[in-house]
Amino acid sequence: MADASSEDVMAEAEKFDLQLETKQLAELQESRNELLSRVQSLKKDLQDWRHKLDSQVSTYRSELGELRGTLNSEVEQLRTEFQDLRATLKQQLDATASLAAADEN
Repeated sequence: MADASSEDVMAEAEKFDLQLETKQLAELQESRNELLSRVQSLKKDLQDWRHKLDSQVSTYRSELGELRGTLNSEVEQLRTEFQDLRATLKQQLDATASLAAADEN
């Protein structure tokens, strides 16, 4: 009878160990599932962030291109105006020099 009692205790201990291992496996599986869910959520957030960033970069490039075009146009206009001013000033200087030369004669 001592052997039967000892075997019952051993069987109960094994049963308890098995239940404990089953519980631990279930907890590990739940933890794994939570981590996978978080990783998937982070991946989605990253994709959304990249998409938003790509959109912003595209918008900024477009705006920068427009600004560059406007700036180039304004610089060209200023060059033309400067050349016109230079030509006018040269004409005025030539006229002044001509008058000065005429006065000397």
